[in-house]
Amino acid sequence: MLSVWALALTFFIVANPVGTSPTILALLKDCSFDRKRQIIFRETIIALLLALFFQYFGEFFLSLLKINDYALIITGGILLFMVALQMLFHKPELAKEKHTREEPFIVPIATPLISGPGLMTIIMINARTENNDLIVTFAILIAWCGVMSILMIAPYLQKILGMRGLAVLEQVMGMILGLMGMQMMINGGKLFAATLS
Repeated sequence: MLSVWALALTFFIVANPVGTSPTILALLKDCSFDRKRQIIFRETIIALLLALFFQYFGEFFLSLLKINDYALIITGGILLFMVALQMLFHKPELAKEKHTREEPFIVPIATPLISGPGLMTIIMINARTENNDLIVTFAILIAWCGVMSILMIAPYLQKILGMRGLAVLEQVMGMILGLMGMQMMINGGKLFAATLS
């Protein structure tokens, strides 16, 4: 069992607000500064609701599909590892090309940029393994305080650190996430081996 703070840190890293902030800023480049902050706030709240939905109802969908624990853990590890690779080799300058004149709503900022498949999977895994749902919920809420803080100050953060500084932070988080994804795959493999014995 992980502590609330360890879970919150995990969710924060997977949500990757530092890495996604350049893309989000590029999507909102035609909006005024105040409107940009309003949209980020709205989309972060929607992403939080999606995360909580998957915590409490993700298990229901998994049971309907008859998905085993080891399959979920291994898949979650693979997804986290893929997200880590994207973070390690992401080129922020390419995000400038990804913009739209229409104001984004839910897609692509709330999901998949903030609450992506990797985050939803890791939330469902912890919701299944933790005995107390409140621990996971508190961890999500704590993580979202950090996610929202980073995204709300992203315009200022970009000016202070620059694109290169944001890229370095993203790569550090990507390395940590890659290790977490590999460990999840190992744990899932052990669980699968235990079912065969």
